[in-house]
Amino acid sequence: MRELVLDFENTVLRGESQFFDVDELEIIIDYYFEVNDPKPLERAVQYAEQLYPNNTSVRLRRAHLMISREEYRKALFVLNKMREEEPENTDVAYSLGVANGAVGESKKAIAYFKEAATDGWMLGRIYANMAEEYYKLREFDAALDYYRKAMESDSCDDYVIYNYYDVCFEAGRVEEAVNYLKNFVGENPYNKEAWYCLGCAYRDIALYEKAVDAFEFAIAIDKGYVDAYVALSQTQDFLGHTSEAVTTMLRVLDHSDDRSRVYRTIGSIYAREANYDTAVAYFRKAIEENPTDAEAYASMAVCYIETGDVTTAISQVDKALHIMEIHPSEFFPDGNPDVLCSAGMVYDAIGDFEKASEYFEQMIVTGYYTEPQCQLYTQFLFNHKVYEVMEQFAEESLEVYPHSPFYCTYLAAAYFYTNRYNRARKMLPDVSPALLAEICPDIISHPLLGPLVPTDNNTQI
Repeated sequence: MRELVLDFENTVLRGESQFFDVDELEIIIDYYFEVNDPKPLERAVQYAEQLYPNNTSVRLRRAHLMISREEYRKALFVLNKMREEEPENTDVAYSLGVANGAVGESKKAIAYFKEAATDGWMLGRIYANMAEEYYKLREFDAALDYYRKAMESDSCDDYVIYNYYDVCFEAGRVEEAVNYLKNFVGENPYNKEAWYCLGCAYRDIALYEKAVDAFEFAIAIDKGYVDAYVALSQTQDFLGHTSEAVTTMLRVLDHSDDRSRVYRTIGSIYAREANYDTAVAYFRKAIEENPTDAEAYASMAVCYIETGDVTTAISQVDKALHIMEIHPSEFFPDGNPDVLCSAGMVYDAIGDFEKASEYFEQMIVTGYYTEPQCQLYTQFLFNHKVYEVMEQFAEESLEVYPHSPFYCTYLAAAYFYTNRYNRARKMLPDVSPALLAEICPDIISHPLLGPLVPTDNNTQI
């Protein structure tokens, strides 16, 4: 491959004479796809089109280039024309599946992927794509079935295991994931991603000791597996083992390309322990490593709010917002949810409801907020008696986290305070009695609703 690519670049850039057959050009084009180098990729496709304008493989790669540029309609036009000429070509069918999935035609995409799977080639990739389309349709059973098929194939990509667990979590089937992943690592003991996801599953059902073991297995397989270190540290933090959590993060410093993230994570550990001075010191270390670490500035601002230093808190969060604006993240095109959440917390703490509301709403628009951030937004709306918006948001959250004591409790309280007692009553079986007594003590003493509040609820909030 190296020789072919060098020969091609000499031919194109220096004008040297060199013949390439179709197979060689395919290798060259695929190399540029893999390294994501758009300019030479375009040159390679154009060169192939000049030599072999009617070749199916060359035309397919033009369509793939269009898809990579998000020119989906153009790609569909090319692919549909090829489909008419070669109706049984499974490579064309696969590409049509990708393009249709990209424009939201999930059912069409699935049909094309099923057709592409008939030749038995790259089944892992095909099954994973089918699972993704079923997920878009919210057909979780089918999505999980095809993710499992993808994982059990010989051509499984790493991301498939992560996606499988994400769907299990969203569908409320974490225990099912535990059972499957236990068997999977039994048959694939050196699969670090499977051990990592098994650790996440144990963590998410509060089996923290088992989660620690799973994350340690993942790290033993790959000493540089940064995400496993972070997850292990978080789990140790859940157990109240602060020093161990910090030590774990310090272990990753030799492996991480993002030392700022490591120091920021340590700062967050100390912040959760209310050790704000130490937390701020580590957030400053993060900023020394990366002066544009907006999350570190935002996290530091929250610490200053907790210690009563309002002026510094506002200064730090405004820096975070400024950095977020001038250095937008490719992962968060609509804004960093951590920064926006911190801004909402800071401005809420100083009594600026309008600004706080604006930042929390922006956080929701990003689509990348976490469950703790969902809860913070719910609390914010409830505390300011914005019941209508809170109810809509909490009801939507219940669709993702069915019977969640947190959302059921806040909904019961909001319905009670707006005199909708029947709705409040329907929430009571799933509320957290302790939380309900804190935010809505009147419901506990209500002659009709009070006796319906559970007296013993061990479900985690």
